Amino acid sequence: MGVRLVSPEISVIGDLVLFNLVALLASMSAFAARGTASSTRIPIALAILSWTFGSTFSSWNALMENPLQEWPSDLGYLLFYPLLFFGLVSALKDPRSGNRLRLLDSLIIALGVSSLLSIVALMATETELGVSDYELFLKNFYPIADVLLVATVIVIIIRSGLDARNLVTFLALTLFTSIDILFLIQSSDGSYRFGSLIDSGWLIALILLAESQWQRTSEQIKESSHPLFATVLAALGSGLIIAIEILRPERLPDGAMIPAFATLTLAFIRMSLALIEAQRLNEVTILATTDELTGLANRRKFITDLATVERGDIVILIDLNGFKPINDNFGHGAGDELLRQAALRLSRTFDRNWTFARLGGDEFGLLVRGGGSKEEIANSIAASFSYPFHLTSIGEVRISASIGVVEEDGRGELLRRADLAMYSAKRGGQPVAYWSHLDSNASNLSPLTDRR
Repeated sequence: MGVRLVSPEISVIGDLVLFNLVALLASMSAFAARGTASSTRIPIALAILSWTFGSTFSSWNALMENPLQEWPSDLGYLLFYPLLFFGLVSALKDPRSGNRLRLLDSLIIALGVSSLLSIVALMATETELGVSDYELFLKNFYPIADVLLVATVIVIIIRSGLDARNLVTFLALTLFTSIDILFLIQSSDGSYRFGSLIDSGWLIALILLAESQWQRTSEQIKESSHPLFATVLAALGSGLIIAIEILRPERLPDGAMIPAFATLTLAFIRMSLALIEAQRLNEVTILATTDELTGLANRRKFITDLATVERGDIVILIDLNGFKPINDNFGHGAGDELLRQAALRLSRTFDRNWTFARLGGDEFGLLVRGGGSKEEIANSIAASFSYPFHLTSIGEVRISASIGVVEEDGRGELLRRADLAMYSAKRGGQPVAYWSHLDSNASNLSPLTDRR
């Protein structure tokens, strides 16, 4: 910039050598940055180098009498964006970054805003008739790519906070985008001049981008979240842009569809991941609360539901009599089959709103919601053992059950009282014992150590 101020005339030394040397040094600086992961700094360094390559060809063609083909210059400028985007996105792959849905929400919101900004940028770069499709593509591509890069930085800031590195990166890309848009506006109206001070804006942006790799970054990843309606509004806004483009194609530039389609695509991905995540969590919850052998609720689930009992609810404990000899004499396979058949037979007599669980070994628990006839329920349980079980390995076997019943009366310790009632039934040789009938003698009871 100092050379331009002292000697405003276009020169090979100033506009070809010095200008691109600064960009090359910025690339080397980014590559040499310490404290930054190679997956981030190397793509960013290559992005700056790619831009330098394109700028060098462009400067040569503007200054020399024997110009080269334009495509190497365009290729260098075009490669700048995917390389830089790859380097920025690598920061989002940090395993500390948390839930994928929150990340997608951030990206959808950012892209939704980018869709609107892209429309403004494209309208500002409308070209005259006679421009080739290739030139029109480039004029549409650059502002959209710039805005998407800024959106990516916004996502990184949302995810990890506004630390020094993110702030400098944001300033670099905002400046780069502003210079790009200003360049395209001036190119459209014919006011741009090669070698003007506007060109220095690109160098400042590249220097800031290289400098960002030397800045310290936060070690903490914020657990940020966004209201779901913001994600929905971003997707609806993109859908509206597409609808306007379809109904009134002359109102919007074609390039406006790109970020809009990207936003909707991410919204569908987000919805799919949400469904997969919900299914996975549901499976994990089921596994954590289900007895693997019988498919019933497990002790954890039963204890959790027991904490929500209301007045009049009934708790029943069931212990199988005669299970231990079968399990010991014929093996665990026979014992497991007997437990599965007993669980299936019992579950057929219960309401679905009740909690029926295997508490461990050959002990089952039943939580009856909404009250009911204790006698009818207990008699149904006892009756289900009145006919034999047929086991594959040994044929028919007969077992019985000891049943303890207690009703929620506000005195607490439902599980303990039901356990003592069940022990009383087993000790007395009766199929059922009710805590209310044993209340006066409860202090003399003690649970069994081994009921099988």
